[in-house]
Amino acid sequence: MIRGRKLTQEEFLPADPADRARFFLGKRLVSSSPEGRVSGLICETEAYGGVEDKACHAYGNRKTRRTRMLFRAGGVAYVYFCYGLHHLLNFVTGPEGIPQAVLIRGIRIEEGRSLVRKRRGAVPEREWTNGPAKVCEALGVNLAHNGLSLLGETLWVEDLGLTIPEKEILCTPRIGVAYAQEWAERPLRFVWRRAR
Repeated sequence: MIRGRKLTQEEFLPADPADRARFFLGKRLVSSSPEGRVSGLICETEAYGGVEDKACHAYGNRKTRRTRMLFRAGGVAYVYFCYGLHHLLNFVTGPEGIPQAVLIRGIRIEEGRSLVRKRRGAVPEREWTNGPAKVCEALGVNLAHNGLSLLGETLWVEDLGLTIPEKEILCTPRIGVAYAQEWAERPLRFVWRRAR
């Protein structure tokens, strides 16, 4: 498998989370653990950001033990436990002090298929990673990864030189944020249709 160029911190720092959510499409997400290495192309993301985003955990500049990670400079993982059932992986983006992140909603597995099959059990392959909790389970990502650098040797992102044409990117409202009032309908979910 061709190795890509590992992203630098500067590529996580731009202040527009929607721009970063598009940028990450087609990048390779890699997880390395004692069990083995799993990687996949990112094909679905959602942007969250700024104190004005009512769907963001740090809306209104809310700083808690859970949200403090969102205020760090881009390039770290923000992993949280959702509904007491699932882990969700976000890439913190933007400059320090401005809470924003990109939720990784879907990937297409490239490497480590036997390990993913073990982790995902009897789930059909087409449903291995078509949701944010499924991505975490397939990659072995959990709360221990919260705050981990995305520039290290455990969890990182590679650029393979792919350019995704605009016509292949579907933009829709985010999923499951009906509570966010006027922010619920903003087109901040990005899907690379060809990758699905």
